[in-house]
Amino acid sequence: MSKQPDFPFDMTGYTCFSIINCPSGQAIQLLKEYPGLCAEEDRVPFSFQIAVLLEDPKWTLLRWPRPGRFYDLMNLTMWMMGYRAGLGGENPIFVAVPPAERAEEGPFLARPDYDNPFGDSVLGFWKNWSFNYVIPGEKLRWIGEDVFPQEYFFYGRGYSSTDFQLEWLRHPERISDWTECTIPMER
Repeated sequence: MSKQPDFPFDMTGYTCFSIINCPSGQAIQLLKEYPGLCAEEDRVPFSFQIAVLLEDPKWTLLRWPRPGRFYDLMNLTMWMMGYRAGLGGENPIFVAVPPAERAEEGPFLARPDYDNPFGDSVLGFWKNWSFNYVIPGEKLRWIGEDVFPQEYFFYGRGYSSTDFQLEWLRHPERISDWTECTIPMER
């Protein structure tokens, strides 16, 4: 059995995305509303880049400018589901793609825990370890090694049959029409 990754997770150099299956205009609206959920103190501007995925236009990418607080990485991704019908998408996914020098660590993946009736936790996978993260209280529970393989996040248990392909994120520089949206968030 390998050693569990340290928490908070070190995603230095990773390219981080919140991915949602909704139009980019809805994603931008949700992003602009997100600061209303955050604490007022110690805010800094975060400039996100938003684009429709070339390979499948039903997916909108929200590229993080740098890894933020883990809480926000997960909470904002969950927020992208929307708080009312017709706003947001059904299957938000958080993906962090490693830089070449950390490729052996593999991608970091997270998605809502659809079995949680409160809708406030995510299931994740990194360095072959699966975890559950409860957003209120910021509680992390390790589930075990390889409990949720990468495929689980895209085709798992009938909840998230997204057909999203991880390799679509390997070269984001090929997308030329990014829209920038800056919002204040905690450091």
